[in-house]
Amino acid sequence: MKQTTPVEVGLAVVDVDRMLSFYTQALGCTEERRADIPAALSAPLAMADDGYLCIWLVTPVGERIKLMRPTQTPEQDSTPAYLTARTGFAYLTFYCSDLNETLERAEQAGARLRSDRSLFGSDQPVQLCFFEDPEGNVIELVQTQSGERV
Repeated sequence: MKQTTPVEVGLAVVDVDRMLSFYTQALGCTEERRADIPAALSAPLAMADDGYLCIWLVTPVGERIKLMRPTQTPEQDSTPAYLTARTGFAYLTFYCSDLNETLERAEQAGARLRSDRSLFGSDQPVQLCFFEDPEGNVIELVQTQSGERV
């Protein structure tokens, strides 16, 4: 593959307004655009039989997250106690330099912390935590002293 742009992730959501608010206020994403995708396109793509709303968000470093709200409310999967207990995408990772502040904003916006708070004390060379967004999608925050990926 000769990839031309960063990866984009699509999230099917129940409450698009709440999720838009969460990703913009808690994680600093910005809305890039939105479009109603008609059934004539969504059905042949196996996305939705009767169309959906798609909102493209841009993360602070340029990746895209697409919030997708079908006309019929999607089923919500429950998140297992351990993320490796099921197959498929388990979580999104954001590297940041302000883990505690970001987590605080996320919790104020409806996130639920999954991790032990001792994993992100200021004395740790790598601080990380996992939390669920308001609809149960898991997000990992990672902060390193060097600012580099681990």
